[in-house]
Formats: sequence, C-alpha cells, structure tokens
Amino acid sequence: MNPPAMVLKWQSAWQSLDPDAVAALYAPDGTHMSDVVIKRMGRADGTLKGSDELRAYAQAGVAQLQSFRIDIIDVIAQTENKRGRASVEYWRVVNGDEASRKRVVEILEWTDDRIFACRVFHF
Repeated sequence: MNPPAMVLKWQSAWQSLDPDAVAALYAPDGTHMSDVVIKRMGRADGTLKGSDELRAYAQAGVAQLQSFRIDIIDVIAQTENKRGRASVEYWRVVNGDEASRKRVVEILEWTDDRIFACRVFHF
C-alpha cells in the first residue's frame, strides 16, 4: 500500500490535534459529512461546510482528546494531475485506548491539495 501524499497529509493533520492544520486541509467551500458532526455540532444533516466550520469541529474534538491515531488498513485511490479521490479504511484509536478502537472508512476528494468533499462512515 502506497497512499497518495494527500492521504498522508490528511492523516498527519488529524493526528496532530491542531484545529488550524485540520481546517487548512479543506477548500474554502469544502464539505465534511459524518454522524459525529450530528452529535458534536448538532447538525441534523451531519454536514459541515468550509474551513471555519471544520476548525470549530476540530476544536470541539480536541477538547475531548489527549491523543488521536489513524492506523491505515487500506487505501483505494485515483489521482490525476492535481485532483484525486481515495477511500481510506482505518482503525481510529482515541486516547490510546486500543480495546475501544473503531473501524472507519473515509472517502476523500481533493483538488490542488485541498479537500472539497469528505464522507465518514463509522462501523
């Protein structure tokens, strides 16, 4: 497995627990959809739009975390020039609690090193 650079950048930003690094991943009108958004941000449709909303979401998450690790299992990716998309399957490990790790799949779409759409599925 050899993930595209954008997938590694995404992994690094989220693991850094730096809301600004997370926000910088997204295009100005980029979207992020997840069931966690419903719970954490009270958004009925589970969708955030834009780097400001992503920064607030990351800040709310960081307040609850001591550590966050993404252990990539598999990546299916397609890249062309400055555009790409990937399905990333991984184990999410929160605060070092290996026993409570969760399997997650994220579908990322990007252009010019900025994510314009992300959909997250927790199992």
